Amino acid sequence: MAKAKGGLGKGLGALLPSLEESILKDEANEIKNIPLAEIIPNPDQPRKDFDEDEMQDLTASIKEHGVLVPIIVNKNPAHEKYLIVAGERRFRAAQRAELTEIPAIVKNFGEQEILEIALIENVQRSDLNVVEEAQGYKMLMERFGYTAEELAKRMGKSRPQIANCVRLLNLPAEVLEMVAEGKLSAGHVRPLLTLSDEAWQKQMAEDIYHDALSVRQVETMVNQLKLGLTSAEKSNIAAEKEQAKYDQQLNTELKLIQEQLKEVFKTKVTIKNRRGKGKIEIDFYSEDDLKRIIDLLGGEFY
Repeated sequence: MAKAKGGLGKGLGALLPSLEESILKDEANEIKNIPLAEIIPNPDQPRKDFDEDEMQDLTASIKEHGVLVPIIVNKNPAHEKYLIVAGERRFRAAQRAELTEIPAIVKNFGEQEILEIALIENVQRSDLNVVEEAQGYKMLMERFGYTAEELAKRMGKSRPQIANCVRLLNLPAEVLEMVAEGKLSAGHVRPLLTLSDEAWQKQMAEDIYHDALSVRQVETMVNQLKLGLTSAEKSNIAAEKEQAKYDQQLNTELKLIQEQLKEVFKTKVTIKNRRGKGKIEIDFYSEDDLKRIIDLLGGEFY
């Protein structure tokens, strides 16, 4: 797909240090109060998570002082609504504060410009976690045909920074969720990309988190893992892959039971079934964790 022509003209550098600062300094812009009911969030907004404590503080401030900085919106003829370009957090807080309208500056950006602006604003303010940032870059590359080098120029970053960020999306969803939640850093999980087995990637991520491993320790462990596999360990990997294939075929009833057991024990539970025979595995990560599970089973800990 060829990259769309046009764009922001002067590039994203014209938006620095802040899109809103640039727009607010433009005397040609008119600030108008728009009913909240006529505004919709941008579905392509890279930022998905909004810190609850920050939202509560902002809501309290808006209740007392109102919205001091206008949001930026784009007229959306298809929906007869205004689409948020920048300022969704203020919009959400205004809703919580039960305002009926909000000050806004109406612009006429194209789809590509809106996505670029939303991404650069959040990245500049460090509002995005690395997974959201990677998803934003990937969206720009897939939708508008950017290469990593072209996108790096637009975003003011190096090509390796963009490429390494997007590569993280090749990790399993469970690992990415731990990164998005702040349990692991990008540095912790990047070495896992060199492991070809998804089950090992997920297990390693769990070990990193529960053992509080450093990035250097992770790199060392992954290198040892790749270089020092015994025949038995290779056989175990093959068996785990075979089990993973079977788990995908686990019938609905057993899957439901497996999920219920996870809720009961608050840990990973795996049901392995072979023609009506099998076993239930309950993971624990410390001696206290083991005692807790045994207590739930009604046993005694020695």
